Amino acid sequence: MSLVTKVTLFDGQDIEGAVFIEGAPTAGAGGILAVNYLRDAYDAKQVGEVVSPYFPQVSLIDEGGIASLPKMELYLAKYKGVKMLLLSRAFPIESNEGSYEVAKKLYEFLSDKGVEEYIVLASGRISGNGSVFVSTTNLDDSKRLLDAGAKRSPSLENLPVDRTTAFLMLFFARDHKRVTLLVSDTISYMPDHVAAKKLLEVVSRYLGIELDFTILDKEIERQNRLMQEIEQLGLMGKQLTGEERPSKEPFYIG
Repeated sequence: MSLVTKVTLFDGQDIEGAVFIEGAPTAGAGGILAVNYLRDAYDAKQVGEVVSPYFPQVSLIDEGGIASLPKMELYLAKYKGVKMLLLSRAFPIESNEGSYEVAKKLYEFLSDKGVEEYIVLASGRISGNGSVFVSTTNLDDSKRLLDAGAKRSPSLENLPVDRTTAFLMLFFARDHKRVTLLVSDTISYMPDHVAAKKLLEVVSRYLGIELDFTILDKEIERQNRLMQEIEQLGLMGKQLTGEERPSKEPFYIG
């Protein structure tokens, strides 16, 4: 176990000018699914990692049966002139102190390496209409994202992200860097591949990158069939109506 929070870049990789894209651990896991799809679609290479004593103290078993402690992995994807530094974090950091420490160390590292733009991909219960909502610190970025299919975010009492992401957004915004939060509306707490696709559609138009959605579409079809089978077996309750949905999105996941 690491006794300090440490961010490592492998083999002197150049990430200057990359757009930092995080898939945040939120309801529906839309952001995590979206970032993982970007990673696979562009054959992204792992270029760094973050370890910390504040990460959950559990052992993860990989496909080869090897145990390891949780860590955050950074991947670099490229499409023509666009560089994307990808991070998907499947676990929250429980303590406020730990969230602040990890976010601070990661921000200082990214700032030192010349990363000036931060995009957070998330999902959550916002309006129930399945849209992608945007909040951003840059007016020009806002116009481009609206043109890419996003809608202006309603006023949210609490952001649908955890403490670590919230601190990272704060640090970027404090230093007048570009921060964007994209939230794909979902009524599910289960992994929502449709929400992920909607995020990717907006991001790909915004960044000017091409994406093949064939594999994701097949996963959406598979998930739809599975849900239909579950409904036929009577194992699912009815969908929540607008009046029955919680009035607030939980601020922290976990």
